[in-house]
Amino acid sequence: MYKQENTNTISPPVDSLSILVVDDDLQMRNSLKDLLEVYHMDCVLAEDGQEALELLKVKHFDLVLLDIKMPKVNGLQVMNEIQSHYQDTNSIILSGDASFENSRAIFRMGATDFLNKPYKPSELIELIHQLAEKKHQKSRQLFENNTQNAIDKTLMELENIIYHDDLTFANEIINSSSAIAFLWQNKNTWPVQFVSENVVNLLGYTANDFITNKINYTDLIHPEDLDQVISEMVTDKRTNKFKHNPYRLITKSGTIKWVDDSSSIVRDEQGKITHYQGIIIDVTERELAKQKMFKEQESLQYIAHHDSLTGLPNRLLLLDRLQQAIKKSCREKKYLALLYLDLNKFKPINDTLGHTAGDQVLTLVAKRLRKNVRSMDTIARIGGDEFVVLMESVSDIDDVGSVAHKLCQSLNKSMDWENHKLNISCSMGISLFPDDGESPEDLIKNADSAMYQSKQNKGNSFQFYHPSGQIN
Repeated sequence: MYKQENTNTISPPVDSLSILVVDDDLQMRNSLKDLLEVYHMDCVLAEDGQEALELLKVKHFDLVLLDIKMPKVNGLQVMNEIQSHYQDTNSIILSGDASFENSRAIFRMGATDFLNKPYKPSELIELIHQLAEKKHQKSRQLFENNTQNAIDKTLMELENIIYHDDLTFANEIINSSSAIAFLWQNKNTWPVQFVSENVVNLLGYTANDFITNKINYTDLIHPEDLDQVISEMVTDKRTNKFKHNPYRLITKSGTIKWVDDSSSIVRDEQGKITHYQGIIIDVTERELAKQKMFKEQESLQYIAHHDSLTGLPNRLLLLDRLQQAIKKSCREKKYLALLYLDLNKFKPINDTLGHTAGDQVLTLVAKRLRKNVRSMDTIARIGGDEFVVLMESVSDIDDVGSVAHKLCQSLNKSMDWENHKLNISCSMGISLFPDDGESPEDLIKNADSAMYQSKQNKGNSFQFYHPSGQIN
């Protein structure tokens, strides 16, 4: 059974991809199906190349996961057919033949990518995420191009219609589309001289409400967006068209609608701006989908870089911060200290009282560590009962020893859990940049080495790294 892994690359949802799995091995087909389902992807299964070709004739697939060696019609023949007749379909080759791993032939035949069996599930999921991203970008670009073409066409028609006072004809054109046309006077609050009648469908106000000044357009712009909209208004004499970034309008019922606003400028014979005419399109669904995706990205980024139990940074985030801290230390010409902690007596608690008690201990350890370091320092949980403290901008090495002593003391205090007094301590190893290593890996390795030396000596203590392993 597969479990969903955290990945660093965050892509749009992949559940919209149509996927065909082609493999003559029943176990492999079902295994791929199980993996895809974990990531909320559906797929169609084909037991050989012949069945795959039949399915391609009746259904569009965004992606084919394809084995090479199959009876009857092999994978190379399927790829030839895809390249000739289904060029919108991507293919990823999943082959057990190592001789294909570095072969350019497969890519010349149109394969999107190649994975040699056995492969890591995360590698395949990452490739599928990348394809989903490309599909998303292509669809978005197509939508935006079509939308902009429609807006430009409507603006041209309005320019010819409104100033011939044929407003009835203007409404006939606009009301048959999803676009709303406005003609604003270049005055305070932007009085509306004309608005298409379909405005009521979006905002709940009638065209007459705007034209008779019962409602001002600027009053409907969300207060947080008003400055943005005003700042984007073009007054440059050399410019005749401009486009606002999406902004929010408040409807008559109080709901929020996001709109795209493309406008053109109307000038008198002296070149003075008299009006702005624009086309507004409801993009609420698109903007809410983008917001949802951004929130999911932030959530996934947090999960990928933090320990789920304690909320502390994990090894991945520690390595990133350590790399940045090394650069900062070089600029400031100060020390950087890495304190590697391993809990003593933790395993008996976990084994005798269970994981609930163990989790409680780890959570309390995280809290105690937080209380005894600076806010600028990083605390990470990098293993079951292993923690790391990263101290930046250290001017005096004695300060590191003081902090280490304080941490050991704080962890040596008993913890209450239900009716039990839980006692732990820690063994700690310390490495310094630049003395004990110039890379994150070396600093962690040497701090770990010093920690084991501390544990072998007496525990509940700390030791600075020394190449010879002597107590320091």
